[in-house]
Amino acid sequence: MNSGNLREPHSGDLVTKRDDPNYAQVSGYVPKELALRFKVLCTSEEMSQSEALEEAIALWMQKKEDSKRTSSNNDR
Repeated sequence: MNSGNLREPHSGDLVTKRDDPNYAQVSGYVPKELALRFKVLCTSEEMSQSEALEEAIALWMQKKEDSKRTSSNNDR
């Protein structure tokens, strides 16, 4: 299982995402109940919160982009 916080570069040194220039921190506030459910589900899926957020953000962005394409195609 990958913890989501570490990756192994070709050099063999372990680098945290925090120190990786290819990653940026994103933060925000959500209702406590949503945060708790998120943490519980991440744990039950053996997935880091970072991995789950990355997946959720990518899906949200794809949904928004698809919606924009659909609406612009309907305008034609």
